[in-house]
Amino acid sequence: MKKILKMVAALGLFLFATGCVNNEKNDGVKKECEAVDLGLTSGTKWASCNVGADSPEKYGDYFAWGETQPKDVYSDTTYTFYVIADSAVIDSSAKKMWKSIGADIAGTQYDAATVIMGDAWKMPTATQCKELLSECDWVWTMLDNNVGGYKVTGRNGNSIFIPAAGLRAANDLVNTDKIGGFWTSTMCDDEDTEGDFAMAVYFYSESHTVEKGGRGYGRSVRAVAK
Repeated sequence: MKKILKMVAALGLFLFATGCVNNEKNDGVKKECEAVDLGLTSGTKWASCNVGADSPEKYGDYFAWGETQPKDVYSDTTYTFYVIADSAVIDSSAKKMWKSIGADIAGTQYDAATVIMGDAWKMPTATQCKELLSECDWVWTMLDNNVGGYKVTGRNGNSIFIPAAGLRAANDLVNTDKIGGFWTSTMCDDEDTEGDFAMAVYFYSESHTVEKGGRGYGRSVRAVAK
């Protein structure tokens, strides 16, 4: 009996040493995104995958601007910071009202990257995104698993992959593998937009830019290190 117990104990030690034991500490642990140095002038380091993803080719979660949890339906009326005016009940032409949560939400309670990934991360500003576009080489790439997106390579040779994750509109996920992008932390400063737009990175296989986007749509978030 003692001999059997010794054999069981030895087997347990072997399994523990080789990582084969399925204990609670290892259950459900996702791979962490890495902060990749692309040799940018500002020194900004970009996450190796989208918020909610555990590998570069996965789309991750989708967020309306300033919201920190994914949801089923993305529209003006389901947007947390869309306010229906009392006058809309009797006047269908009443203007939309958008709650202001700041000109830049990086690192705040409205930042999905900070809330989900931790204090070491934040959403990128529009300026940081423009730097990523101007200082890196963007090459449209199809991975072996047929996921399309951009390989973004810095001057130092390091690179990240950004999948064409499409966007969420209403309850649909549209244009995956055709278009992609992610939110910036920066509100659109065009007074004519009446507060309903924030800045986002947009890309197609032929182009990539930073433009304004409707705050209520669901888009990816790609974090930068603080």
